[in-house]
Amino acid sequence: MIPAIVPPLTGLSVLVTRPQPQASALAASIAAFGGDPVVLPALAIEPLEVVAPDAHDLVIFVSAHAVQHGGRYITKSESTKIAAIGQATAHALATANLPADFVPISGSTSEALLEHPLLATLAVQRVLIVRGEGGREALREAFTARGATVTALEVYRRVRASASTADINALETRWAEHEIDVVTTTSVDTFIKLTELLTDRGRELLRATPLLAPTERILDAAREWGWNGEGLVSGGADDAAILGTLARWRARARVMPLRTSEGRRTKVPC
Repeated sequence: MIPAIVPPLTGLSVLVTRPQPQASALAASIAAFGGDPVVLPALAIEPLEVVAPDAHDLVIFVSAHAVQHGGRYITKSESTKIAAIGQATAHALATANLPADFVPISGSTSEALLEHPLLATLAVQRVLIVRGEGGREALREAFTARGATVTALEVYRRVRASASTADINALETRWAEHEIDVVTTTSVDTFIKLTELLTDRGRELLRATPLLAPTERILDAAREWGWNGEGLVSGGADDAAILGTLARWRARARVMPLRTSEGRRTKVPC
């Protein structure tokens, strides 16, 4: 008898906190791999009206949201180079007909982009960083140190998403019954906004729950807010990186709770 193939995320409950529509897309992928996604966007994205910038030698997009809300302001000429902070941003740029010239070889951080061997030796005078309001300054500082004039074009702001009291209560009740195995967070702001959405009960549950983030920096920030659970670093904020990390973590577990067709939990060897 040929054994049934068990999807890699079977029995794994994942709290998805990224903004919509990305949250629904990630949730669908988790479900397709056998997982049980629970969607609670902690952030909402609000576009900002900006004035179209002058031409620049290098334009850096720091997120897919930056492409969505800032791509229309950018015209790529033969002399304009475009950089993406990671694979998800590069995909958004390709869809917007603004193909990236530089994408980190691995990871999705400012530091990973700056380590790109071609970008590291690129001589530029004018750099434009397309980002959200109040973004990190690592890219600005690095290119300023190289003698470039750096401008930030802030095309969106992050605000706390709304959730009903009933929805939060239902989530926390499920969580208290050990129905949430891991929480995903793709930024420090996402984690902070999640803590603001939860009640004291939810924050206490979050404190010990495994947390998946693209970088160790985000996990360090969560620890400063009192979180002390197991940390998983995906190395990227794109769905593929998150799914791969969840699958590897799931596979490493010697015993993982699984749900039967009736909704009861059982345990089977991995």
